Amino acid sequence: MEQRLERKLRLIRDVVYSSLIKNYTPFPLDRKLAARWAEPLKVPRGGRTLIYTSYMYQMASVFKTYSKYADTLGSLASSQLLASLGARFVKPSEEDLERSTRILQNIYRIVHRDNADLGYLYEEEPYSGALLHELGFLDEFYEYGEKLRAYLRSKGVEMLVTVDPHTTNALNALRREAGFDIPFKPYLAYLKGVRGAGEFVLHDSCLYSRFLDMYDAVRSTLNEAGIKLVENPRITARASGFCCGAPIAPLSEELSEKIAEERSRTLLRVAPNTLVVCPLCYANLSKHCAVKDIAEVITR
Repeated sequence: MEQRLERKLRLIRDVVYSSLIKNYTPFPLDRKLAARWAEPLKVPRGGRTLIYTSYMYQMASVFKTYSKYADTLGSLASSQLLASLGARFVKPSEEDLERSTRILQNIYRIVHRDNADLGYLYEEEPYSGALLHELGFLDEFYEYGEKLRAYLRSKGVEMLVTVDPHTTNALNALRREAGFDIPFKPYLAYLKGVRGAGEFVLHDSCLYSRFLDMYDAVRSTLNEAGIKLVENPRITARASGFCCGAPIAPLSEELSEKIAEERSRTLLRVAPNTLVVCPLCYANLSKHCAVKDIAEVITR
């Protein structure tokens, strides 16, 4: 068992690192499909300040089941032609894409109010490298981080607005450890004045609440918006909340599902409806309880 996990871990490292260095994506994906959310809004292409999706909402269901594709992608890695075909099967469902489109369009509209020139790189957008960081491949992560910084600078980027905790945490690690000097902030920082409705138990992002110190800020924003949060100190406190299980899915989807089931069970003891702030949390928990993303229940 241990040897099999080690082999899978090495394979994932090799596939992700190779794809990032060559293509700025962690595995073959249809970039135009992932960028289509921006077209109806006529979001400017490029610019000094960018909305940075890092493909997280668009590809959340694929990230969650990455272990299913690792062996196949590993065998394709040496062939650019065959690897390009990978985008045809490493693909979210139409339902998932439509949902991510609604979420990203809402986020863009909210941030655009304070940033009239907010742009997007469309199919030229690079992935943050978060998967390398979270699986512990730090040397590869920092090497890619320098390549990422240089690429964004070449596009004239001076500010990034992130939409998810994994990207935000990855950039924070690069800033702290590798001199990443492009300013960034999560879109949650732009939520002052939004309105929302409903009663939910909040499933915290481990990264936002524990590593980025946003536990209180997220709650304050939601309360001000008119959303009622139901709390239970044994389940939703900063120290008692626990992971949705998604980060371990590349190595063991079975273990990931068990964690998701347990977390959902505890959340349902607090309230029937769960609110999340992370696309991976939604992907992992939504099979087990009723889940909404913050960006689905707030508006300007």
